[in-house]
Amino acid sequence: CTVLAAAGLLHQRPFTTYHDTFDSVAALDPKAQPCPGQRWIDDGQVITDAGVSAGIDMALWLVGQWHGEQHARNTQRAMEYDPAPPYTAAV
Repeated sequence: CTVLAAAGLLHQRPFTTYHDTFDSVAALDPKAQPCPGQRWIDDGQVITDAGVSAGIDMALWLVGQWHGEQHARNTQRAMEYDPAPPYTAAV
């Protein structure tokens, strides 16, 4: 997201990012609208995600938007992506 902010693409837009990056984005564009706790955000022009696993979730959502839900489910199955974390992380 820092690259997007530096390019002015997050100006007055909601965004999410890795939890340690929100301050860096705010320093680059104070008018960007941080949304901590969101895994991904699609504001209609820019899509951002909160990290590696959130990026996988976002990518599967995009596949569903472009090719349909069943195709996204097939992609998820082919990737053997069935998240079941052994721990519950505190937010």
